[in-house]
Amino acid sequence: EGALVGSSAKLLSLVHGETMQGTLVPARPFRVNAGPVHSYILLAGAGATPGRVKYLEEVRPGDDVLVVDGRGGARSLTVGRCKIEPRPLLLISFEADGASAQVFLQQAETVRMVVEDGEELQARSVTEVKVGDRLRVRRAIKGTHVGRAISARVEER
Repeated sequence: EGALVGSSAKLLSLVHGETMQGTLVPARPFRVNAGPVHSYILLAGAGATPGRVKYLEEVRPGDDVLVVDGRGGARSLTVGRCKIEPRPLLLISFEADGASAQVFLQQAETVRMVVEDGEELQARSVTEVKVGDRLRVRRAIKGTHVGRAISARVEER
């Protein structure tokens, strides 16, 4: 499971929760290292319009975000805390259905993306993601304005 985040609200990547044992840190019950403050995250819950996004900088404890698995299952999860700190980042660019986007994520073995590996799904460290990997993503047709889907043409670069 993880959160859908990225630099474009129309094309978000699935960032796995830090729930796996690593060589440097223990597994955690659930936490997502979602990236820099300019990134979007997909919201969920009764207070949010379906498909609504927020900048990570705007997320607060008590907000409901959508947590998804690689097969499309989803649930709402309430944010307990937000932490903002400077860290080295990697830029990961990807394409889906003719659209391109990117996500910046912390350069750390514990930050993982969900990748198709044949018939299986794998949580792969961002330090090991390579050109040609098939990332799990969510593509929306409509653009957004103030976090809500709109019918007008919106181009994000």
